[in-house]
Amino acid sequence: MKENEIITIDTLNKKNDCFVRYLFSNLGNENIVLNFINSAMNNLNFSTFIKLEILNPFNLQKYLNSKESIVDIKCETDTGEIVMIEIQLQGNESFANRVLFYWANGYSLTLNKGEDYKKLCPVISINILNFILSYDIEDCHTCYVIKELKHNKILTDHCQLHFLELPKFNNNNSLKTDLNSWFKFFNGGESMENLIKENTIFNEVERRCKSFISDNPLLDAYRKKEIDEYFYKDTMKREREKGFNEGIEKGKFEQQKIIAKSLKTSGMNLEFISRNTGLSIEEIEKL
Repeated sequence: MKENEIITIDTLNKKNDCFVRYLFSNLGNENIVLNFINSAMNNLNFSTFIKLEILNPFNLQKYLNSKESIVDIKCETDTGEIVMIEIQLQGNESFANRVLFYWANGYSLTLNKGEDYKKLCPVISINILNFILSYDIEDCHTCYVIKELKHNKILTDHCQLHFLELPKFNNNNSLKTDLNSWFKFFNGGESMENLIKENTIFNEVERRCKSFISDNPLLDAYRKKEIDEYFYKDTMKREREKGFNEGIEKGKFEQQKIIAKSLKTSGMNLEFISRNTGLSIEEIEKL
């Protein structure tokens, strides 16, 4: 993106880490994050919540200094559950291990030293992914719990790991209306007018978007994140191409060694083998 490019609500990248943290954890945005959480919970028929408290409010200076918590958004519900939300733009199947690690860390923090285990609180992890985690599952919203396989019995309600895989979303999905609107919002391309018709919380989201794009320090942080993400993807692409090309060259070399060894065993002249395989005489002698 250009440094001074004008950002509008339509062109705003809703998956930008800075923007998501602002939208979901800025004090005063509790109704927005509550709606998002309830949309995910209700979509799979879990109990929803009435209110919540944001435990790690967005702080721009801490964000710029990389001193924000490792979990993007952390909330506590009116019934005592801890909800952690993370947006992840790049990843693969190993991301599930990271989510489980963060969940375990969050779960352990619900108990103070010396307290009875009965005081442990349920921890819900909701992960917004801009990549596909499970190619063998078509659903764009999945949730994992701890259960016994043979009897399909859930061991405890203290663990929920939700994954919202944005690339899987399409208009033929079976999502309930509210979560459907959030998928459209993050993927972009849907007007606020239509989103508001589906889910009235987007009236408030629209106001927050306007506040965000009119705040120069926030926009500077947003642009920096966009640039960092661009260069990260570009670097990874170049490294993959480099690795692929190196793999091809290595494969060619190994194949030439096999041919050279076979010719050498057949008693062919080393110079002849060298001319026809590209290997040096010294390399051929070592075969």
